[in-house]
Amino acid sequence: MIETLRRIDPPRDHEGPARALVIGRSIRLALYLTSPDESEAVSRALDICARLLAASPEFARFHITDFRLL
Repeated sequence: MIETLRRIDPPRDHEGPARALVIGRSIRLALYLTSPDESEAVSRALDICARLLAASPEFARFHITDFRLL
């Protein structure tokens, strides 16, 4: 998961390290992004998640169901 994330979105775009927790059919992904405002951060996070799911056939069965902005 993290290797695929690094391939589609290089670490230079992240403020801190990305983390992933896979439990059964659920993935919890923590992204630390720098953005001038919340709407851009949400847009970037959703874009990264969509590209991550499309990047590998093993992730094709997953869907984005929710997210939290902290």
